[in-house]
This record gives sequence, C-alpha cells and structure tokens, in this order.
Amino acid sequence: MDSRVEASIAHAAETLFALQRPDGSWPNRRPTAVLGTAGAMAALRIADPARSRDLVDRGARWLLSAQNPDGGWGGVVGAATQLVPTVIAAATLHLLDPEGHRKPVRRALDLVRSHGGVQALTDPGMAHMARTFLALAGLGDLKGSRRIPLELLLLPPRLWRGRLSFRVAPFVAMAFIQARHSPPTGLGRLLHRAARQAGLRVLGRVERGENDPGGYGGDNWLVAVVCIGLSCAGAPPATIADAVDYLRSNVQADGSWHIMQGLDLIGGSYLARGLAGAGHADDERLVRARQWLRGCQQDHAFPVFDAPPGGWGWEGPRGWPNFLDSANVLSALAVAGEEEDGGRLRRGLRWLESRQDRTGSWGTFVPDTTLPNDGPCPYVTAQSVEVALDCGASPDDPGVRRALDWLLAHQRRDGTYEALWYRGLTPGTAMALVAFGRAGLAGHPVARRAREALLRAQLADGSWGPGETGVLGDDPSPGTVEETAWALRALLAAGVPADDPRVRRAADWILAAQQPDGLWQAAHICMHIRNFAYYVDGLIVNGLALKALGSYRAALAADICEKREA
Repeated sequence: MDSRVEASIAHAAETLFALQRPDGSWPNRRPTAVLGTAGAMAALRIADPARSRDLVDRGARWLLSAQNPDGGWGGVVGAATQLVPTVIAAATLHLLDPEGHRKPVRRALDLVRSHGGVQALTDPGMAHMARTFLALAGLGDLKGSRRIPLELLLLPPRLWRGRLSFRVAPFVAMAFIQARHSPPTGLGRLLHRAARQAGLRVLGRVERGENDPGGYGGDNWLVAVVCIGLSCAGAPPATIADAVDYLRSNVQADGSWHIMQGLDLIGGSYLARGLAGAGHADDERLVRARQWLRGCQQDHAFPVFDAPPGGWGWEGPRGWPNFLDSANVLSALAVAGEEEDGGRLRRGLRWLESRQDRTGSWGTFVPDTTLPNDGPCPYVTAQSVEVALDCGASPDDPGVRRALDWLLAHQRRDGTYEALWYRGLTPGTAMALVAFGRAGLAGHPVARRAREALLRAQLADGSWGPGETGVLGDDPSPGTVEETAWALRALLAAGVPADDPRVRRAADWILAAQQPDGLWQAAHICMHIRNFAYYVDGLIVNGLALKALGSYRAALAADICEKREA
C-alpha cells in the first residue's frame, strides 16, 4: 500500500470536514466571472443607471483589470481568451464609456476579427447574442439578423418546450431586445403584440419556480439578459426591479459578479461521493452531508420543463431541476442505500428514470429535446447508468440496457465521447469507460477504443487536459486535476492494473498537485456556454481527486491480495 495515498486522503478529508457547515453543506469558494460581471454592468446601466452608477463604475475597473495580454477575456481572470466573453466585455465597456475605454475595446475587437469575427461563433444563439450586445453598445445593428419567432409561445408548451428547453428565458429576452432595436412591421407587428404577453407570462412562470425573486436560474448573466429584455419590452416596473435588485444583491466586494450564484449542491454532491469513495462513507459528518442533500430534493414540479417533483437543481430546494445534478446527488446518496431515508433515494431514481430519452440517452433539462446544447449527452447518460448500477439495477435492466446501447452506438470515430457541461473530450470518454466497466463491457471493442483514446491523450507528465479539441480557450498542453482524476478512475474501472506505469504516473501527478492545505486547485473545466465560456468550481475538483485516489487505493489493495493468494 502506498502511504502517500493514505496521507493525501487523510489530509484532504481533514481540511474539508473543517470547512463543512453545521447543516452538512460546504461553501463553494470560486472566482468571479467575466460574463457575470459584464452582463450585470450592462443591465444595471440600462435598467438602473442612476442608483447603480457606483456599482457599474467598480465593475468596469474590475473588467479592465481582467483583460488578457492578447486583448481578450476568458471565463475567469487568467483563463485563456474565448470569443463570447471577449465580445460581451468589449461591448459593455463601450456602452459605458466609448471614449474612455477606446483602447481596450479596440484591442478586443481587433482580436475578435483576427479569429473570424462574430461569424466564427458556430452556435446561432450565441452569434445572435454577440451581435445584440454589439448593437446595444452602438457597435453594430441587428438589421439582417434572423428574426426570433416569439409567437412560438402562443402555441401549447408541449410544441415548443423541446425546441427551447433551458433557453426559453433568453429566447424571450432576446426577442424583446430585437423587437426594440428592429421593430417588426405589418402582420409581424400584430403577432409580436400578442406574443409579448405570452413571453411575459412564460418568464413569470420561470421566476415563480426560483429560489429568489428576479433570480432566473440563479445565473447573474442570464438575469442580466432578461433584465435588459424586460426593459426593452416595457415590462411592469416591479418585474424589472426584481431583476435589478437580484443583481445588486450579488455584487462582490471587488466589484465583480459570479456567473452562477448557488453551486453548493452540485459541488457538495461531488465532495460527498469523493469522501465516501475514499473511505469516509460512515463518518457522521458525511451522514450529515447526505441529510442535507436529501433535504434539497425538490417537492414541487417545474412546469416550464414539464418536470415532476423529485429531482435536484444546482441551487437547492427550488430552481431548475436537471438530470446531471440529480444523478450526482443520487450517486452520493446511493452509498447509504435504504439505510438513510431510502424513500428519497427511490423517488429520485424514479424521477431520473422518467427523464430518459426515447433513444435511451439522457440530456440535461428536457427529455427528447432538439436543442443541441441540452442533449443527448454521453457524460450524463454514463453517469445515470452508474447510478442505476450503484442502486442495485442489473446491466440487463431495460433502461440501463438502452442507455448502454446508445453509448455503444454514439462513440466518435477517434474513440472519444463529448460532455455537454465539461470541456473537451476527457470527461465524457472517462465516464463512458466507467459505465462500460461497471456493466461488464470493458472488453467490448467500443470500450477498448475509448480506453486507448484516453491513454493516447495522457500528457508526458502523467496528467490529462481537454485533448485536441481545436476550441479557442482549450489548451491541450497543461493537465488539470479534474481531467486527470476522471481519466485515472476510468482506467481502473476498465481493468487497467494499479501497477501499470501510466496509472501510477497519473496517481503520482494528482498527489504532487495537492496543495499544502490538503486541497487541489480548480481549473476552468466547467462549461457555462458550450465551448464559448467556462467557469471554475472549487468543490468539484476535490471530490474528483478523492474519488480517483480512493479507487486507486482500492485497486492497490486488491493487487496485494491477489499476489498473496497467488
């Protein structure tokens, strides 16, 4: 047994339990974000210019300090440049003070042009968002832009829910902004008048499901977009004020904003899984964490997504229920099984099973959606398979079998898998490999290709990064703790021996990356906008590292036992 692994796990657990709140949760300490800050500044400048002037000025100073040497911005301070944060930040600075911010804005826009301009954004929604912010700042116009069909909301929700999914709120907001800056004419004007009321009603239904008034998804960036849209639509002042007050309440001491406000639940579920996998499943402090996670199960339906009660969202007992967070919480609860309020576990499993696509996969918010950014997702599908197996399902269970068949049929040609909510190719490939290994399919040709693809992507120092994605902001050279931990656990689940040099190098790299306080440094691997804006989660990294080291320790012990028996 490697004493370094024991010491590493003990040190991390000691630090994490010391940080735990009395209710069993953990504070998610993470850096603030460029999009959250730029969006909030633009919204307050438009909707609350007099009262919020000091906040906007402080935000501008923070945003200028966060600009990269190349003239662009990444998701957080120090992250590699990406197009969406760069366009939004530049447009916001120009909106606030065209003359005073002339130089930083020019540098940013020159950089955007060097990467192909806004046209290089392959996602039509994000391309339209970028053009809209440039138009708001007077740096462009919306003439010729494809019209957003707000009248779609005049149809029954079942006819538009699968197309819009979690983008319904920004869809409405962007339609309001477009109508203000490029008013419809003729019949379109009459349709928009009726659709405007439908859009306001939909936003009202979204807000009624939130934890806080004005907090759409607990997402400052989305709240900002909605706030601007409501202002352009001439919405009731109280509705606009809720969004403004939400943004004002979330500003940080340095003048910046987070993208997502409440991520304690998703990060806490990763921590609970990691600590249990590292040998602390029965610790009373982890029992308390599981109690907190169960208490966050949603007891109300979320009609906009047609979601029944029983799931989890990233904010807590209310908010947007989604499949990824629910699967992660269920994985953390499965350790205790029926011993700790098994009714919550069974209810959550039924909820997750009801969200499976007809094809066998899982997306994130709405089953069978046609929105590419929602689903189907290999990572969520593989995670859901692992949860089902953790809770006693057989690989031949119909739902599990359909999910495995979907994964087997949807591998990329190079042997990898993507993940909708984590960058690059490492997380999706690793989770698929875990699912295959757990289901007894490690020897399947598809699983072997995934394993070889993962091994090929290992960097010279033993770590993993995102892989060769070709996406702006994805640097394949430096490894991260998150991606290395995903890969290490996957290789062990696929049957690669613990004493294999490649596995040992990965474990050594994670051990060496541990900080003096016992924790690991988080990287910008979490996607806020697929391939266009990333953020950092300070809890997920520690949960993944502990889970991987726990698997490595168990594999080392199994090897020792086998050798003794031999």
